Amino acid sequence: MNVLVTDGENRSTLAVTRSLGRRGCRVVVTGARLRNLASSSSFCGSAHMIPSPLQAGAEYGTKIQEIVKKEGIDVIFPMTEPSICLLNSFRASLPTEVILACPTAEKMAAVSDKFNLCKLAEKLNVPIPKTLYLSSPDDLAAQLEIIDHYPVVVKPALSKIPVKQGFLSTGILYASSRAELEQLYATESALLHPSMIQEKIIGPGTGLFTLYDSDHHLALFSHRRLREKPPSGGVSVVSESIPLDEEMVAAADRLLSAVEWRGIAMIEFKRDRRDGKAKLMEINGRFWGSLQLAIACGVDFPSLLLDYLDGTKPPDPIYNYRVGHKMKWLIGTLDHLLIRLKNSDETLNLPPDFPSKWRSTLDFLKFLEKDTSFDVFDKNDIAPFWCEICSHVGGIIHSRPKAISSTNIWP
Repeated sequence: MNVLVTDGENRSTLAVTRSLGRRGCRVVVTGARLRNLASSSSFCGSAHMIPSPLQAGAEYGTKIQEIVKKEGIDVIFPMTEPSICLLNSFRASLPTEVILACPTAEKMAAVSDKFNLCKLAEKLNVPIPKTLYLSSPDDLAAQLEIIDHYPVVVKPALSKIPVKQGFLSTGILYASSRAELEQLYATESALLHPSMIQEKIIGPGTGLFTLYDSDHHLALFSHRRLREKPPSGGVSVVSESIPLDEEMVAAADRLLSAVEWRGIAMIEFKRDRRDGKAKLMEINGRFWGSLQLAIACGVDFPSLLLDYLDGTKPPDPIYNYRVGHKMKWLIGTLDHLLIRLKNSDETLNLPPDFPSKWRSTLDFLKFLEKDTSFDVFDKNDIAPFWCEICSHVGGIIHSRPKAISSTNIWP
């Protein structure tokens, strides 16, 4: 079977490439560069450089169609929200025998739009942080009088906002005062679009991962984030597999069943230290960055999804897996440490009991911990790790300021 996997720069794409390559599929990888994290894997059968989905628009879909025809592709795995959005718009133009391995645009919007997702959660009695909904910055004045506690979390409704020139990437923002909040809404272009202001939840973050079939889970896996980038909350750089939490499983079931979801999804929660409740953060209807941890623990979601798309379902739900196993992203752990060392805890909005900078340094130095593996580094497929190192070093060099004299003295 010939499988096309997009966005080869991502760790999740590398995990899919390795999983399906080991299964015996011929994996074709696309990316903004010919040489990227996934295409450098020995399990990549062919690679193509295409424009980035963040800027390319219609050209991106056209290039994918050309590759599908040239490579005889059977299944397309779009790996990021922009790729999913763009390829969904081309779904009807693909050959009828080619499977696009993602839900329809309507289903994706039901879970990826945080504005609508939180309203659905409230309707279904799934706990969420206290939330104020803003259709535009014009709504801020009325909401300011309601907020009685800072800091607050500001979330654009979409992680990737479609605009004329492609997509506007957004992220979570924080405001420690009314003045900071007003400044955010006056300066951040992402907040010209629908957004939310939420209370900040202090507590451990937990990811629940599922292969879902309309009204029930076919496979489940869960991990907790031990370290993130940025440290205040973001991409997991060290995570650990944990037992399933029945409360989270039930909440995910209510949400996904309500939209008749079919496919893989990541549902993110935080366990609120104040009341002990699991509060919904977001749902991603795509593969996640720490996918390799689930695979290492015995839940091979890429292979399971391929079977599901082909009409084969697990004979019994897969709820058992290796618990207590850690996964490290080495470059991510380095970035986490550097952010800690360069910034104060107040600047990063870290809680008082967050591990100290000294503890973070010691944690970084623990490369070879018991029951720990790595998502990019693999001694049997080493090229992606070297590719990542070179890319990271190159990014640092190109981000340095230009020389200030003919003697090339750097500031």
